[in-house]
Amino acid sequence: EVKQTMVLIYRACSYSMCGVSCPLAVAMPFLLAVGASTASAAHEHALQGRLQPKRGASYAGPFAFSTPFLPARLRPGPAERTVSEKKKLRTTFLATTTQGRAISGMRSMSMTAVDNGSSGEAVLKGPPMGRRDDEIVYDEGGDEKFQRYQGEVFCNRALNMRRVMAVGFDMDYTLAQYNPQSFELLAHRGAMDKLVNFMGYPEEIKDLPDYDPNFFQRGLMIDKQRGNIIKMDRHSYVKIAYHGTTPMNKEQRTEIYGSFTQKDFSAGIFAPIDTLFSLPDAFMYSQLVTFVDANKDTFTQLRSKSYTQIYADVRRSVDLCHRDGVIKDMVGLNPGKYIQSEAGIVDMLKRYRASGRKVFLVTNSLWDYTNVVMNHIILGFSDEKDRNLDWLKLFDIVIVGACKPQFFENDKLPLFRVHAEDGLNRLSNMDNALFDPPQDTLAVGKVFQGGNWQHLHYLLGVQGEQIVYAGDHMFSDVIRGKRSLGWRTVLVIPELEQEVDVALREHVRRKRIQELRELRDELDEWIDRLSLLLVSCERDSNCALTDREIAIETEREKALEELISVKTAFAEELRLYHESFHPVWGQMLKVGYQNSRFAQQVQSYACLYTSKVSNLGLVSPEMNFR
Repeated sequence: EVKQTMVLIYRACSYSMCGVSCPLAVAMPFLLAVGASTASAAHEHALQGRLQPKRGASYAGPFAFSTPFLPARLRPGPAERTVSEKKKLRTTFLATTTQGRAISGMRSMSMTAVDNGSSGEAVLKGPPMGRRDDEIVYDEGGDEKFQRYQGEVFCNRALNMRRVMAVGFDMDYTLAQYNPQSFELLAHRGAMDKLVNFMGYPEEIKDLPDYDPNFFQRGLMIDKQRGNIIKMDRHSYVKIAYHGTTPMNKEQRTEIYGSFTQKDFSAGIFAPIDTLFSLPDAFMYSQLVTFVDANKDTFTQLRSKSYTQIYADVRRSVDLCHRDGVIKDMVGLNPGKYIQSEAGIVDMLKRYRASGRKVFLVTNSLWDYTNVVMNHIILGFSDEKDRNLDWLKLFDIVIVGACKPQFFENDKLPLFRVHAEDGLNRLSNMDNALFDPPQDTLAVGKVFQGGNWQHLHYLLGVQGEQIVYAGDHMFSDVIRGKRSLGWRTVLVIPELEQEVDVALREHVRRKRIQELRELRDELDEWIDRLSLLLVSCERDSNCALTDREIAIETEREKALEELISVKTAFAEELRLYHESFHPVWGQMLKVGYQNSRFAQQVQSYACLYTSKVSNLGLVSPEMNFR
């Protein structure tokens, strides 16, 4: 017990984060005195000890703590640190990504004390997280304007571009970014018509609210069997769930998913929302689940609709819209309405070509639609009369109708040549594609349909690890290419820009959350130590005679009360922080304090990730990503 108390005191004196000046030379006489005393005397020393912060420094937080061996005493007040006037502090802020790395690198920054004009104390003001002093912009009034996401490319796995011989791209939501308000609304309305006209749903579903692109986010899962949309962390714990459009409480979530393992979530009854194309599906599915639950007695045709059948109907209706031209014909008439303009794509492609690397395009879209989109984003031509094939000069190979992810898995899929130059889009067999010399095959034309990874590797003359492929679809573009072929991968996450901007803006709250979490952990440890002292006192008659057991129990009860307060504050701050990202689902890469399932996949399978593919053009083609 004496040794344990000595360890406690030594640990308290050695906390660097609390600002307590207690060198070992000062503490040693007291430690020796404790060692020479009885165990009960050591208990008394422990209970009477109080750590005080340095003079002139304090933390203004929501609670006042007086528990021994905590980093510092807290007092009520605004959430900001103070120091004596004209004193400077060096500190480091981190904007964490999926691996806890800094957004713009870990940087040490000066934070200068500025007189607040009232209290006589100086308030620390410094640059926002991850930015150097000289990167901060101030408005006319001298107030700091936080910097936004600057197009950084984040690295999960070292990638030396000097070893890369070919760079490939997906088209939809990679080279071509769509306007969700117009493009996805088009898919939603078209699918609703299909559900009524071909799948037996009542006309009344057309009166449901129009598609809201902000209601769901990528990384969620659809439970097709139970009609739920869920968000879980990397440990497969379901933190947020909706049944249709109705939120589920913790008891409901635990009752259904409490015993589920990661393997259970891999079953066929779950469908991941891992691409922006899936957001309209999730929105329609949630609407229909609620509608069917409420109207089964009114519309008899709905009584046979299980939640699994509803999902199948939604997927079929959306697929029909893509196949029969409801969506793509409208985009072809006015590409500028549905496709965002993204500067830098042409320059990026030219730089890769100039560096001697092969550049290719692999998309699931067919040739006629691909030609429309690429004319718009590469050449700027929206009118049909202006469209031409000049954009093909930026690519060595173009494969349309690739049927990903089967393209990466099925080496039996046949390859066809697309005769794009005659305007008829004729197809011809390529039975000898793996036998004829690649230069002879490409001399006739570089546009193909279907095929598989073997055709691509043969025509490019490269191996899997020499290819970098950029796409937006977690499964079809990233996971399959990485797992099956060893390709190096780049995941395009358009939502990343908003995620980083909010993280930069909310750095004060995130810092407060971190401090509350540390205080919670310290209180947990202190309560555990006090409980251990109580157990020891039960075997020591001196404790009962000197009322030390009562004192220890009183201190433990006080610590328990403070712990409840800290946990309440921590939960509330964390809730407000996540709601600043999304009012329902929170931060896309987090669930509470844990990485989300989507973040785990990003970390595991994406060598690089960024908000848009043109960001790759902001760095050298010879870049060594680390």
